[in-house]
Amino acid sequence: MESKNIFIDFDDTLVDFHDAEAYAFFNLTKHYQLHTTRHDLETFMKVNQSHWEAFQNNLLTKDEVLSKRFEAYFDLHALKVNGVEADHIFRDELANAPIKYFPKTLETLEKLKEQHNLYIVTNGVLETQERRIGKTPFGQWFDGVFVSEQTGYQKPMPEFFDFVFNEIGEDKRNNAIIIGDSLTSDILGGKNANIETCWFNPRQKLNTTDIEPDFTITDMQELIRLI
Repeated sequence: MESKNIFIDFDDTLVDFHDAEAYAFFNLTKHYQLHTTRHDLETFMKVNQSHWEAFQNNLLTKDEVLSKRFEAYFDLHALKVNGVEADHIFRDELANAPIKYFPKTLETLEKLKEQHNLYIVTNGVLETQERRIGKTPFGQWFDGVFVSEQTGYQKPMPEFFDFVFNEIGEDKRNNAIIIGDSLTSDILGGKNANIETCWFNPRQKLNTTDIEPDFTITDMQELIRLI
């Protein structure tokens, strides 16, 4: 079997981001003495997602996303908050959140590492992602970690992947694959970088885009057979 260079997204691929996001959200709203429910969490997730999509489309800067997403959410409750302060609280709680893995993730990584090169590729704030990844045992399996803030670009921009291949060797592009949960970030990013793509879809969402992954899996263990 020929060794592959496997790029794996972090949030909602290697770890359950919904779980960490809920932990951070409820602690944040408690700080502002706002009683919130799961319905409120779902509303915040939509607000948050819309801001990150605006960032991916170069409509907002990263700093604008980090603050304005909270200003927009708390506006729905007629609360004026300092978006920068709220962002710091939220990201600190995010970094403190317990890590929840998808089933068979650790066993799959251990098996893949026997034959392949593994890299984490994630959008996000460098300090927060480093704290979260540092709570996992991933260091023993991954050959590198690349965070968008570190590269100066975010997935799905081809420049993000150009940065990665410049670091690990351009020759590795010909035998690379990216696995991730986001069609608009991971899969489109892989296509922009001219590498194979695998959509990790454990929640079995419908693909309502025109972005077609090369492969789709619903269980991390399927990677062993696929690769």
